[in-house]
Amino acid sequence: MARLSFLWHLHQPLYRTADSRVHAPWVLLHAAGEYLTLTRCLATSGLGGQVLNLTPVFLDQLAAYRDGGACDPLLEALRTPPRDLTPQGQQEIVRWARMLHPRQLGRWPRLAELLARTSGASEEELPRRLTVQDLTDLQILLVLAYAAPNLPWEPQLAQLAAKCSGGWSQADRQSVVDWLARCPGQLLEQYRALAARQGIEIATSPWAHPIVPLLLGTDIVADSWAPHPPPPVPAFAAPEDAARHIAQGLAAARSHGFEPVGCWPPEGAVSEAAVALYGQHGVQWLCTDEGILAASVGHPLSGETGVGLELFSPWQLPAGGPVLFFRHRGLSDFIGFEASRYPDEAQAARDLVRYLRQMARDLPAEAGIVLALDGENPWTSFPAGGAPFLTTLAAELAVAAELELVTLRERAASEEPRTLARLHPGSWIGGTFATWIGHPEKNRGWELLGRTRSLGAARGGTSWLAAEGSDWWWWLGDDNPTLLAPVYDELFRQHLRDACRIAGVMAPPELSVPIRSDAKPLRVPLSREWPPPTIDGKTTNYFEWAVAAWVDAPPTYRHLARIGLRSDGRWLFLRAELKGRPAQREGFSVALVGDEERTSWSLPQDRPQDAAFDSCLEARLPLPSGRLRLSLEFAGERLPTEGLWELVFQEVDEP
Repeated sequence: MARLSFLWHLHQPLYRTADSRVHAPWVLLHAAGEYLTLTRCLATSGLGGQVLNLTPVFLDQLAAYRDGGACDPLLEALRTPPRDLTPQGQQEIVRWARMLHPRQLGRWPRLAELLARTSGASEEELPRRLTVQDLTDLQILLVLAYAAPNLPWEPQLAQLAAKCSGGWSQADRQSVVDWLARCPGQLLEQYRALAARQGIEIATSPWAHPIVPLLLGTDIVADSWAPHPPPPVPAFAAPEDAARHIAQGLAAARSHGFEPVGCWPPEGAVSEAAVALYGQHGVQWLCTDEGILAASVGHPLSGETGVGLELFSPWQLPAGGPVLFFRHRGLSDFIGFEASRYPDEAQAARDLVRYLRQMARDLPAEAGIVLALDGENPWTSFPAGGAPFLTTLAAELAVAAELELVTLRERAASEEPRTLARLHPGSWIGGTFATWIGHPEKNRGWELLGRTRSLGAARGGTSWLAAEGSDWWWWLGDDNPTLLAPVYDELFRQHLRDACRIAGVMAPPELSVPIRSDAKPLRVPLSREWPPPTIDGKTTNYFEWAVAAWVDAPPTYRHLARIGLRSDGRWLFLRAELKGRPAQREGFSVALVGDEERTSWSLPQDRPQDAAFDSCLEARLPLPSGRLRLSLEFAGERLPTEGLWELVFQEVDEP
């Protein structure tokens, strides 16, 4: 028999600035969706061996919604009767509906229809495209789309969801929105109820989810990359901030009614100095990725590279301190990234338990397996939102005699740790800190942090701590693209500006300048000799697009496949190819930005003489003077995924 523990990491960065305004409603929307799904499944299944790692900044935001301290523009727009909605309020609802995962959107054809109708519409145009009934349906469908996996536990919502074609009343809207507004407070109550149950442990993280080893000193980057040369990084060290995050995080968790003794270090980031600091604050155990252990002992452990028994033991540094657990990456990633590909969620759970049972038979009796992963992100992409997977997982584990479900608190208290001579510094991603430092944009974030700290901004309370959270660096650079990158860039700098104001110091001017570049260069072939394409929306011959720059859409897109661009110096020729035959044959929104003008078209209808759709979109667009930038959107999918392309025309004719 082997011991088995699950750790679910539940976190959201501080989207609320010092003025109480919420700049992204993810806490609210996920409280109605994935977070609720996980707690409901754990509560009803009685599954043990579960560790919920609740970050303090996440808990504090739930409480702010519960107590009326979160000014959320989306919630306000949903509460507003549709006749009274301003264009800005309508845009807010459309904006966050477009953030739905294709699986979420695919459950609601009426919602997809409404979003298609608003494709390419400016804020001023929206009221002309949506009736009062459309807006009512949109308000309700946005909530239902996020809450869909929880309908089995919410009979009132399920009854309304049965009218999936629309036609809801204002009373229906009020009922749904009231339910949504209650979700953060109810989630806090459910976490407390779970914490009181046998087999459930509540853990936490430093307050704003900072990369503690980097706060202790960015010189650790060189040790993390050794023996390879590290990237250039700015110097930064604020060990007192690291200690403050840990102390305030533990205190915040206790203020919400929890008594954590263990932590998932933010992003699994550890170093020997960081582990010692956790120990100084009474933390009894930490958990991170197997890659850290592999680098520490000097050989691979599991996953694609074989299995070593070291992974299934607790560890401790020679100086003592917290017990260290290391997650099984392959099995954790199976839940996080692979299981959602199964058409049948229940079968994915059965396959996982079958593998765990076989593993347990081959391991010594004292072995312990840890599966640790994000507790929110995976479920969005599961066919039914994750509930069938979780309930089947519980049922299968209940009859798995080879596996004993235990919490990490129980393991830390009952098992003798092995001594780990050295601990490799790094994170759960690649065993380094490269996701948070080294890229020019990420480095710029650290430079701004250091600059404002030198002015005294560390006296800026919660705003200062929020700016040190790991998430802002996650979204800087080019490794984690998101449509909301400009929002997160601005939010990071706003936290720093707020910290300066609270500390009574002048915010440096550079805090008003975006870190990210909104334009990405794209080389476009320019040929005055090559015949122009026939604008008929289909492939007339191979050669018309043989000289073109092609950009593939992300594989997660349901509609857009790729776009091609070429020019003859007078016109820009554009071709957008789709993955199938869409019901929607118009509404390709193209923005073309020159030095002095910005033009937007909805194609092909806005330029019937210069655009056509048959099997694809083909268009001929006039070239404005000077620098040229472009984006294209169709059915809620956008290229580039963020910002604009800056078109760099490259002569291809032979001299």
